[in-house]
Amino acid sequence: MKKLASYFYYFYFGLVYLTSSLVLWLPIFLFVRGKKKYRVAKQIRTFWAKFLTTLIGIKIDVKYESSVIEKQNYIICANHKSYLDIILMYLIINKDFAFLGKSEILKWPVINIFFKRGVDIPVYRGSKTRSHECLELAEKEIKRGRSVIIFPEGGWDKTGKNMRSFKNGAFQLAIDTKCPILPITFKNNYDLFTDHKDITGTAKPGKAKVVVHNSIAVANLNREDLVNLKDQTFQIINKELNCEN
Repeated sequence: MKKLASYFYYFYFGLVYLTSSLVLWLPIFLFVRGKKKYRVAKQIRTFWAKFLTTLIGIKIDVKYESSVIEKQNYIICANHKSYLDIILMYLIINKDFAFLGKSEILKWPVINIFFKRGVDIPVYRGSKTRSHECLELAEKEIKRGRSVIIFPEGGWDKTGKNMRSFKNGAFQLAIDTKCPILPITFKNNYDLFTDHKDITGTAKPGKAKVVVHNSIAVANLNREDLVNLKDQTFQIINKELNCEN
C-alpha cells in the first residue's frame, strides 16, 4: 500500500511540475536574457520552488548555524540524493547563484533555458577538457560576485543516503578564487523523495530538515590544502547527516 501511495505521489509531483513548467516557459524564455537575466531567473525560480513545495506538501525546517553574509559569495557544497535538494536550495539561500548541473539537463525542456542563457553551468562528466572549462566558467561567475552551487559527490547511486566520496573540483575552485565554502546538509530529502527510477524508493509529503553550516574560510589555503579542505567539508556534512535530530 505504501508503495502504491509513492507511485501516486510521483505521478502527482510530475503533473504539478509539468504544468508549472508549461506556464512559466514563456516568461522564462522572454525575460531571462540580457543584463537582468540573473535577477529575473532568481525571482522566477524562487516563486517556482515555493509553488512546487506548497502543492506537493513539503515543508522546510532549516537551521542556520550562523548568518549567511549578504555581501559575501560562496561555493555552496551539499549532499545530493534527491531532486528536492535542487528545489529547496532556492528557498534556503537568498542569493543569486549558478548551479553546476549534469549536461544531461540540456535535454530537459524549460530548465535547459537557464543553462543555455548562461545562468547555470552544464558539467560534462566524460571529458576532462570540458570539465576544466566548466570550472573556468564557474570562476568567472564568482568574480562577478555570484555564488556557485556544486554537489561534490558528482552524482548519486542507489546505495541509500550515505554519501559518496567528494570530487576535487569544488575545492580547487575555492582555493583558486579564495571564495569560502558553505556546507549544507539535507538530512532527510532521500526519505521524502528518492529517484523515481529507484523502484525501492519512497515519495511522500513531509518536513524537509536542512542545516546550513558555518562557512569555511579558504583565504590562507593553497593547492596543498585541497585534500584537507575536501575532507573537512565531507566530515561536516556527514556528521550532521548521521545525527538523529
